[in-house]
Amino acid sequence: MVSPAPTCWQMPLTKARRQERISCLCPSWIKCLCAHQVPSPEAGRSTRVTVAVVDTFVWQALASVAIPGFTINRVCAASLYVLGTATRWPLAVRKWTTTAIGLLAIPIIIHPIDRSVDFLLDSSLRKLYPSVGKPSSS
Repeated sequence: MVSPAPTCWQMPLTKARRQERISCLCPSWIKCLCAHQVPSPEAGRSTRVTVAVVDTFVWQALASVAIPGFTINRVCAASLYVLGTATRWPLAVRKWTTTAIGLLAIPIIIHPIDRSVDFLLDSSLRKLYPSVGKPSSS
């Protein structure tokens, strides 16, 4: 019997695999676990891990939950209102049409929301993070 191929979490941690693990869209606790696996001789690793977890959590909360949920809710409410005043369709047809409009709005709103949340975090929260010491040029 052939054993299954190991998953990426069972393989040795190389630089490329570490970057792949950390940069993927994973929950923040997985990023925390990945960041702790990175061998780091320098001090401040727990600070970097905490910053990564907080940044990921805030970004995901805004860009994946709060803003898209509100936006889609308002698109659906507006479309249901417009369909109710502009057509004589039965309520069931208007509701299904509203659902379809809400689903079709998702690909349109994704990128503007992501860019807006990045700009918002760059302008506010990310300015508060401790700076990582850069090597001197001399």
